[in-house]
Amino acid sequence: MEIYKDLSNPASKEFEKLLNSKLSKIQIEEGKIIEGKINKITDKFVFLFVEGLKSEPVIDINELKSMGLQDKIKLGETIPVLLEKIEDKNGEVLVSANKAQKIKGWDKLVEAYEKNEPIMGKITSKCKGGCIVEHIDTGSLMFLPGSQISDKPLKDISHLMNEPQKFALIKLDKVRGRWAPNL
Repeated sequence: MEIYKDLSNPASKEFEKLLNSKLSKIQIEEGKIIEGKINKITDKFVFLFVEGLKSEPVIDINELKSMGLQDKIKLGETIPVLLEKIEDKNGEVLVSANKAQKIKGWDKLVEAYEKNEPIMGKITSKCKGGCIVEHIDTGSLMFLPGSQISDKPLKDISHLMNEPQKFALIKLDKVRGRWAPNL
């Protein structure tokens, strides 16, 4: 093995420049959403290629199916995933498509709230004190207080259930990650 002591020659400088330019383009950090390209599919798992990682992240195929992404499970497709750990104790890369979707959904809701724009949602169920609303674009769930459903009390809201409607976000709890929409 050779040890290079003289790094001033043109070939060494060119190699250093090339190495630095390649490393500076790849920003891999835990807790960030990255794009993974599907390069292998089995009955149970989807294997992703992410430039800059030394091993392939693996996602349970049922996670993608439960998110409604069956049509994206194809070779060459890219899917956003949250990079949870670059390397766990077994040397594996831990990623989550579900968590990435939730974070992106949260960011969309924050943007709508700050711009005071309505969102499209549907009432999916009743609960104590109100209802649960699902944001159509992201699948994020929000609490709709019963007092915000109508200006007069309604005994039956079955005609509003599962119908796409516009909602205004009236309150945002960043600490707990909770929303209160207004019909």
